[in-house]
Amino acid sequence: MPLLYLHCPENTFSAAAKEALADELTTIALATEQLPDTPFVRSTVWLYIHEYPAATVYHGGKSAGTRVISLEVNAFAGGHDNASKQALIQQFTEAFRHHAGLTDADRVPVYILFRDVPESNWGVFGTTITLHDLHHPPAGAAVI
Repeated sequence: MPLLYLHCPENTFSAAAKEALADELTTIALATEQLPDTPFVRSTVWLYIHEYPAATVYHGGKSAGTRVISLEVNAFAGGHDNASKQALIQQFTEAFRHHAGLTDADRVPVYILFRDVPESNWGVFGTTITLHDLHHPPAGAAVI
């Protein structure tokens, strides 16, 4: 159930690429966290895409025009071990490569930052939610 914040310069991804990227990141996130890929659990993965004018994106102290990408991954503490984090980083990076139109020879300019959030710090619909709740959702749970 990660909460994802993607930051990138405008036009890094086309509208169609954003749609496909959101679907692919959701699938990867559920698989690496070993959550069931059900409509309800899929609906708990939220992605916000923040785009910035290219001239306002700096790296190395300059606005170089490179389509640098950063992704913040907020997930339940204990939902990922080191191996699953590495798998998520690798698979997310390849998804960014594909949907940004980069070649296999291109380095993918992406930072991925994890925040392991204690269950007591996750609130939804006025109450807390746990990793166990997502591993065992009620039958027929309505999508969010």
